[in-house]
Amino acid sequence: MLSQTEDKKQYISHILDNLPRKPGVYKMKSADGTVIYIGKAVNLKSRVSSYFNNDPGKAARTASMVKQIADIDYTVVNSELEALMLETNLIKEIRPKYNILMKDDKNYVYIKITVAEQYPRIYLVRKVAKDGAKYFGPKTAAYKVISTLKLLKSIFPYKNCELALDYGVHAETKYKNMSAGKLEYHRAHCLGPCISSVSPEQYRKTVDKVIDFFEGKHDEILKQVKETMQMAAQDRKFELAASLRDKLKNLEDITKTQIVSDPGLSDLDIINYTEQDGKAFFVLFQVRSGKLIGQENFIFRTGENENKEICDPDVLSAFMEQYYEKAADIPREILLPHDTSENGLIADWLSGIAGRKVSIKVPERGRKNSLLDLAEQNSQNFAKMSIIKWQGAIKNDRINALESLQKALKLETIPKRIECYDISHFQGSGTVGSMVVFENGFPKKEDYRHFKLRTGSPGAPDDFASLAEILERRLKYLKPSIAAASIKIRKAGKKDLEKIKEAGKSKKNPGKTYFIVEQDKEDRGYMRINVLPGKKAVIEKMQMEEIRDIATIIKKTAEKLKVSRIHIICPAERLASLEEAGCQIVQKIPDWIKTTKKAKILVFDKLKNIVDKSFSQIPNLIVIDGGKGQLSSAVKTLNRFSLKMPVISIAKKNEEIFTPGNGLPLEIAKESHEIHLIQHLRDESHRFAISYHKKLQLNTSATSLLDTIFGLGEETKMKLLRRFGSVTGIKNAPMEQIEQTTGHALAIKIKNQL
Repeated sequence: MLSQTEDKKQYISHILDNLPRKPGVYKMKSADGTVIYIGKAVNLKSRVSSYFNNDPGKAARTASMVKQIADIDYTVVNSELEALMLETNLIKEIRPKYNILMKDDKNYVYIKITVAEQYPRIYLVRKVAKDGAKYFGPKTAAYKVISTLKLLKSIFPYKNCELALDYGVHAETKYKNMSAGKLEYHRAHCLGPCISSVSPEQYRKTVDKVIDFFEGKHDEILKQVKETMQMAAQDRKFELAASLRDKLKNLEDITKTQIVSDPGLSDLDIINYTEQDGKAFFVLFQVRSGKLIGQENFIFRTGENENKEICDPDVLSAFMEQYYEKAADIPREILLPHDTSENGLIADWLSGIAGRKVSIKVPERGRKNSLLDLAEQNSQNFAKMSIIKWQGAIKNDRINALESLQKALKLETIPKRIECYDISHFQGSGTVGSMVVFENGFPKKEDYRHFKLRTGSPGAPDDFASLAEILERRLKYLKPSIAAASIKIRKAGKKDLEKIKEAGKSKKNPGKTYFIVEQDKEDRGYMRINVLPGKKAVIEKMQMEEIRDIATIIKKTAEKLKVSRIHIICPAERLASLEEAGCQIVQKIPDWIKTTKKAKILVFDKLKNIVDKSFSQIPNLIVIDGGKGQLSSAVKTLNRFSLKMPVISIAKKNEEIFTPGNGLPLEIAKESHEIHLIQHLRDESHRFAISYHKKLQLNTSATSLLDTIFGLGEETKMKLLRRFGSVTGIKNAPMEQIEQTTGHALAIKIKNQL
């Protein structure tokens, strides 16, 4: 079994492999469950994984923290900015040991428009005040907003000074920067309210357009900037085009609606859930003073629910009753994904506890509904990660699963290595197969293999024949591996040398060494080998009983001597068997080999006789994705190779485990560790088969109509296929989306050709 350190390392690695490539916030936890660090990420998988690389330049503080990480949790959000805001709120709330604590909210800004003034001002602030002004935000880093405001000012020339002007009196007032205002006016950068060149009504129309933009009515402006950028590119004004491209990105960034922080949201709890395998995985978001400050996760047992897509109103009301009976903080409003029959009763009960009105609502649109969608997405992630964490738990669950599986299947040994097989096709064509491997209950991804199948006809898939082909192509390596496992090479001891009569003759030549060949723990013969400096070795004599697997003997001898090539002085009767074993005749005999002219010299090169490491391993258990029919096909294939090996199948419909010769499934509890382990294997084999199938489809699509488009390079072609999935997907995509990958001119070519 693994040591505790190795166990923990595998557990963390298992979590890292399954993190999503989405923006979010992650929590690093110590062994006792304490949050020791909170961070944000544009790509959770990439960012969190970076902590565990072997970077010698890693800061001492970070290295110390990484040693203490025993678990990782995360929350998915919609954008980098939302991740930043949630991170800030959680750090203030939890104050983790390894975070540098921030004193204020200087990470993001608000755009303030003083709509109560006759000539409203537009500028940036860090906080929202109840002063009658209109606020937009929070927004990304201030430099992006400033850049965007400059661009808007070139379209709508509002005043950029912070002078609070009062129409009718400002014309007679001497302001320090009046001359600057005149200069801006004459440059057409400002409407000039400070010099009475525009009335409050006229100026307000300009400000209203800026307000419209920040309220989401920005399509026309974005279109205008995009067209200007494309014209600049066509006119070969590349610096201007690049500048407009950056400004366009800033415009798109600051017009994104943020739902993680919004002063208008007040105090809310947002509840959503996902039902899976007889359980409900709940996520509860806590919004206080307009900020998302926390996430709580809960698991409820719901019994057997055949339709996993149906949300059970009873489990939702049961959750609210049990949660709020213990909750220390009751919000003013609770958002739910759907109604329950007890919403009114629970609202009255909570109002009585809180001493104020508590309302329960089911929003259908707007920001509150977006928060519900985000909670649902996180409940799905929570369900997935709960299974993943169980699968890699550093406690005894994984060991118990293997031991329980051994007992349930009556295996001779614990199934340390388990192989699972699945097939995938698209409407009967392009059939592929997968082999996934688990060792000690963990995925061993370097041993995964896929197969492009030859059986079956397009449109007429034969799952049984396809499965048989996969197993045949895998099992042909297995019988030699089983035979090879029984062969051992050891250096001859004193007693061995006494039995070898000729050993005494070699005392004058200390380079000659004798090795004993064992099979099934019995001595089968010996080899005399001359070992010379420079990792040179030659087998001068092989004296042994008939052993067919000469290749294994020579390969294991090379490994024992730690040489990549080994020469053999070959008598005529062994020539054929050695050539079959992968040895080649040497045309020019090296000077350091002393032999007679009649003898042939052969060489065995390990690099030219590489055997697939995964295929050379012997599984303790084979799992087939499918029912009794697939299992029967697998057993027939094993029999053809005269292999007796434990094999089972898992039928997805009722998650039933079948064994050879039994018409009824095994009686194993649905919530048992061993069932979860087999389900994980099956899901991995299914995922791996589908991913390979998609890759083949993508490669097939790559040699298509796209190759006939002049100017479309291989890299851009693959980007298009990855984004839209197929040539048909590109053909049906809007021009604007294709332009984002190829540029305007090439997008037109593509559309015309397709």
